[in-house]
Amino acid sequence: MQFSPPSDTGIPPHPASHWSAIASAGMQARNFAGGYVARTAAIAPDFYSQTSLIKDIARLCDPDEPISDQTLLNVAVKYFFAYVHDGAQADEIPFPEISALFELFGRHQSLNEPDDDIETMHRLRQWSPVLRILADAPRAAHVMRAVINQKAIRPCLDDPYMGVDIGAGTGIMLLAQQIQARRLGYEDVFTWGYQDDPVCGERTHDLVRALGAGSVLLADPGRASASNLLQGRKLTYVANEVVAGIQQSYGAINFFRKYETFFEVAGPGLARTAFFPDGLIVYSRDVGVSLILSRENRFQPPPEYWDATFTPQGLILEGRVTPMHKLGADFYQYIE
Repeated sequence: MQFSPPSDTGIPPHPASHWSAIASAGMQARNFAGGYVARTAAIAPDFYSQTSLIKDIARLCDPDEPISDQTLLNVAVKYFFAYVHDGAQADEIPFPEISALFELFGRHQSLNEPDDDIETMHRLRQWSPVLRILADAPRAAHVMRAVINQKAIRPCLDDPYMGVDIGAGTGIMLLAQQIQARRLGYEDVFTWGYQDDPVCGERTHDLVRALGAGSVLLADPGRASASNLLQGRKLTYVANEVVAGIQQSYGAINFFRKYETFFEVAGPGLARTAFFPDGLIVYSRDVGVSLILSRENRFQPPPEYWDATFTPQGLILEGRVTPMHKLGADFYQYIE
């Protein structure tokens, strides 16, 4: 199948001087209060292949090609680069350029250095809310792998593949759904996401469309009018990129209401639908409780906790619990 474009940490501690720019930017994405350790060396690590993002995606879309963590990590770092640099998805990017961009992101909230490209720094600041996910490349690669390898999918190739991301930040989950669909043998694939940030939403839509990975609607899925597109459709997959983010908190407005409306509108079409994540474990300091949110409870808390704020503690992926601090841990061995 060819892809045609038209979209305790569990990690052994290392001295700061050994961190690559990618690892350092990932740490900075995980903890914005932490310092950034710059590194001038940009020697390409063994995982990196100087092929274009489009070619890497085509390889992943081919069901005869095995999925490797190295290829997923390549896609993650190149997607980050292409998000910031329009059109870069078709280019073969030397690793020093990739590394340099991660280094810039590692300090993008600070003042510019004299030699910094002003426009690039501006883009990093404008799109920072969603780039935090991509900047943590191991985490981005991990969630892509979880989607592509999702075993809960029950292919029905007589119907089109219909995938939705109700919290599309960068669009990388839509790309993962496209790869999943192609590997399963679907010919007709439709994916779309919801993004309610107008600044980031436009860029995400442009990149997703350029990659042939669907489209992004600038709308809040918590509003029934925005979710009407889902009515009468048999959905294959539902993702929420937001749950993979850093320093997230969930409440009625930014999480529960979105899922409530989604299930009300799309409920009849969810009989065979798989979800990312399968579930998540959240904790509220407001009320001192931990909850499991999943499709079984429509990702809703008990009514008495509706107004509480929750933070994620772990994701349930393929029947196993992955603590949030270990999301991406498998991939750090490649960027040490």
